[in-house]
Amino acid sequence: MHLRALLLTIVTGLTLLAQAPLTRLVQSVPAETDLADPDLPFAKDVWVAMLRGARTSVDAGEFYISHERGRALEPVLEELEQAGARGVKIRFLLSSRMLEQDPAALARLKAIPGVQVRSFDLAPASRGILHAKYFVVDGREAALGSQNFDWRSLEQIHELGVQTSDPRIVGPLLRLFNLDWVFAVEHKLPDFQTSPAVTGRPAVELVASPPFLTPKDIRPGIETLVELIGQAKSSVRVQLLTYSPVAGQDRYWPLLDQALRAAAVRGVKVRLLVSDWTLGTRATAHLKSLALLPNLEVKVASIPEAKAGHIPFARVIHSKYLVVDGTHLALGTSNWEENYFQDSRNVELIFRDSPLAAQATRIHERLWTSPYAFALDPSKAYERRKVD
Repeated sequence: MHLRALLLTIVTGLTLLAQAPLTRLVQSVPAETDLADPDLPFAKDVWVAMLRGARTSVDAGEFYISHERGRALEPVLEELEQAGARGVKIRFLLSSRMLEQDPAALARLKAIPGVQVRSFDLAPASRGILHAKYFVVDGREAALGSQNFDWRSLEQIHELGVQTSDPRIVGPLLRLFNLDWVFAVEHKLPDFQTSPAVTGRPAVELVASPPFLTPKDIRPGIETLVELIGQAKSSVRVQLLTYSPVAGQDRYWPLLDQALRAAAVRGVKVRLLVSDWTLGTRATAHLKSLALLPNLEVKVASIPEAKAGHIPFARVIHSKYLVVDGTHLALGTSNWEENYFQDSRNVELIFRDSPLAAQATRIHERLWTSPYAFALDPSKAYERRKVD
């Protein structure tokens, strides 16, 4: 009886483990670099496996699509085509401002059997864009992060995303997609009812932007990021494509800038890592002023050109995440500028007291100490890098 009970306990435990929601980080790194984390899967492989397993639906909200035959997006598109051929319902939202990014790839997407493609235009409501990058498979599993639906994002750019079957993420994300799918046609802002105040903070949370197009029970992304930085006790690590507290023509947007400064003043060790796309812009002076503060370090990552030559809009760090005290992680699709939080559709995932935070810390440290990162010199003049 004891052996039987033990076997039953083991089988029950394995069954529960198999049913537990999967959430893991997925990476992309520029070819010819040593930035890959040996413990993390690559987005290009995860995306293919997810789409291969699609049985009923694929719902995608993407900034744009860009493809070159024989490159990393080819197997992804092939799986989409095979999914459509076997009857999977495919819905694709793309930013109206980026539809001409790759007409051939868009035409290939539209040719998939049963696919629906809609253009998402926020012009009636704001100057924003659809900047989110995610897709949901069968309403049960999602991929979300900094990777655009672009071959370069899968093989020539430093990116960080999440694959998850956690219903606390997938459910709200699918709600946002359905809302945006309708908005793309009707261009009418929903009349969101006021939701009761939520006490406490969940271990896993999806937050979104812009506030005017987000249900009241999904918190604004900017509110959550400022809150997390404000709670920091020992460390703050940030990795971004761009950071700028300058909004509009020449207006100071203080929310994140003041949060980082306040953290440094109270003794928190802040490490801000941005791409070299930021150099030579009007944000450079503000980054230099941050670098002058005690407890606040600013580094710039610069990825060398590929051996084969210049690749437009590639060879850059594009990940967008925040780690607080090594235990809390915010990862999403927003660059740290006002427009991304106030005007544009973006999504972020918050993980509190999560092992994912330690993994993200390891990724940040790997790049921070790599030959590709250098300290921003407040006394040096920087020129803009060629990106196109």
